Amino acid sequence: MSSSQPWLKSMENGGLGEARAKAFLLERFWVLERSVDIQGADYLIQRKITSQNFMDKEPPKLGVVQVKYIQDGNTYISINKDYVINNSGETYGEFFLLVFSGQEDEAKSFLMTSQDVSDNFEENEVKGKTILKLRGEKILDNNKFEILNKCLALNKIDHALKQSDFKRNRMFLGATNYIKLDPEQIEHDFLLPLDNGYADLHDEFFKNKKRLQSTLFDIEEVIDGMNNILKTSDPEEAFSIYADVISQHEGSSMGKCISFSVDFFDDEDFLRAVKNHKSRLSAIRDLGLESSYFFLLKTFVKSVSEQSAKLKLSKEEKVEVTIKYDAKTLENPSIIVSKTSYKGECPFIELSELGYQKIYFCPWNWFSWEIRAGKETSPKDPNDIEQQYINSSFLFRRPFQVALEKLLIGEELISPWME
Repeated sequence: MSSSQPWLKSMENGGLGEARAKAFLLERFWVLERSVDIQGADYLIQRKITSQNFMDKEPPKLGVVQVKYIQDGNTYISINKDYVINNSGETYGEFFLLVFSGQEDEAKSFLMTSQDVSDNFEENEVKGKTILKLRGEKILDNNKFEILNKCLALNKIDHALKQSDFKRNRMFLGATNYIKLDPEQIEHDFLLPLDNGYADLHDEFFKNKKRLQSTLFDIEEVIDGMNNILKTSDPEEAFSIYADVISQHEGSSMGKCISFSVDFFDDEDFLRAVKNHKSRLSAIRDLGLESSYFFLLKTFVKSVSEQSAKLKLSKEEKVEVTIKYDAKTLENPSIIVSKTSYKGECPFIELSELGYQKIYFCPWNWFSWEIRAGKETSPKDPNDIEQQYINSSFLFRRPFQVALEKLLIGEELISPWME
């Protein structure tokens, strides 16, 4: 196969860029981790200091180097803005961009700091994310960024890591997806669609972890400040460090204690929801109905959304939903949605027994608040209407779910936020 194939050429260029980058970085740094994503190859680096490790009072600071290989000036370079600039608009000093081009005697290397990237790249919105983008010729034609002296280029990176603030360094690494919290770091059971009416346990768990992480950053900042006071030989500098760092966390007891925010894992309702989730799931599993239970709920949501959307209902019109399934296994579900002359309150469960439910709904309530308030036009296309219903599916799923669970696992296990 010819090496002129675009995909093969791209692979060759990528491998060449990574090899050059690693050889360059290893002359001064330890390359701790490499992660390849759609934006390029990233290297997590640490200064070669044998006296420090991650368990020290003052752990080593880390940096990220992103690598790009450009074939010519027409090639565009794209970087996730979060890698380079924080939410306050400040650049991360620990981020560097290495760009390579050419081969053999024509090989060239370029180094850009986060500030260089911020000053020269243009912002673009791509699928909800802000991407920094620059045409390759802007780098190739600018000798300001070309690496003509390896030692000076390595010194620039080394100095940035020396000068970086410990707290900012860890926050930077959190933003660049290296040392960060993973939203998926939760037991699979809590990812199952077992609605509780209180909160999404997956999201709530992650929010609490994020608040805890923020407090941990504050604690690390204070510890870093205390270490600097212990190391200094200048009393005035010690007072200055105390005022700048430690005093920000003084408690209310005449400045004799240090306090930190503990706004995490203190919500009793969240804990109750977690315990309730475990109890309900365990009861459903004991019956051997886990798979069929979730399939029934999924089929219910899909059928009600799809069939209701096709009815082209007015604001006042209501629907009758009948659900039939095997009473022992919950399998072979059949859901029928039809217009009804029912005039009462909705939702209303007219009949509920294992294997059969009949429930009345008012689908107008499933539209977004903006549509119901007249701020947006109600959709006419059945597909758009169906999507509106799906977005608010909890409004019609919960009544059926509660009715089903009362019969399956008992009323005492029903989530208190869904009764």
